[in-house]
Amino acid sequence: MARVHDMGGLPGQGRIVMDKDEHPFHAAWEARMWGMNEAMWGPDSWTLDWWRYVRELIEPADYLNRPYFDQWMQTFSAMMVDSGVATVAEIASGKSDGSRPRDVTLARAADVLKASQTTRDFRRPTDQKPAFKPGDKVRTKTLAEGFHTRLPGYLMNKTGTVHAHRGNHLFPDAGAKGREVAQHLYTITFSGADLWPGEGRAKDRISADLWESYLERV
Repeated sequence: MARVHDMGGLPGQGRIVMDKDEHPFHAAWEARMWGMNEAMWGPDSWTLDWWRYVRELIEPADYLNRPYFDQWMQTFSAMMVDSGVATVAEIASGKSDGSRPRDVTLARAADVLKASQTTRDFRRPTDQKPAFKPGDKVRTKTLAEGFHTRLPGYLMNKTGTVHAHRGNHLFPDAGAKGREVAQHLYTITFSGADLWPGEGRAKDRISADLWESYLERV
């Protein structure tokens, strides 16, 4: 496992415990953290995939034991310090020290609500034809450790079948580095028996949306 967040498909984790409480937040501070998340997407360098990468850098002990929305606070704190939006002391105190001019527009409650209701389209036009079509057999690559990718570790170097072509979409691995690159996106199906030899069932199918550079023809 490259990093602690890449736990999908690993054996020995036990059954998934379903939360019977269907409320989105279990405490008032979680709702506030969600609202801050909606209000804080200002700097151009803060792409969704950069945010994901920074969260993946959280120390294992914190990642596994601290609440989900607390991880969000850790992530945004690191991003603010890294980009110069705030200092560690300001975050700890919750107040600006007034040492830097404020060149951002403060979001109001109505702005946060509007942001939460706005969807983004990650599709991009292209003249390049897709390399694969439904029914093709493909094998996923084994990617080097160290940076953000949307190819889970348990799906690396596995054989699957192209179920559908989803169009040309922004490539998250590049987005985490601040670059806008688009690639063809496919839904790939895998057999449970191939993913977990001796444990997975052949009739089970796992589907994953994977970008073209993750794949090679069998």
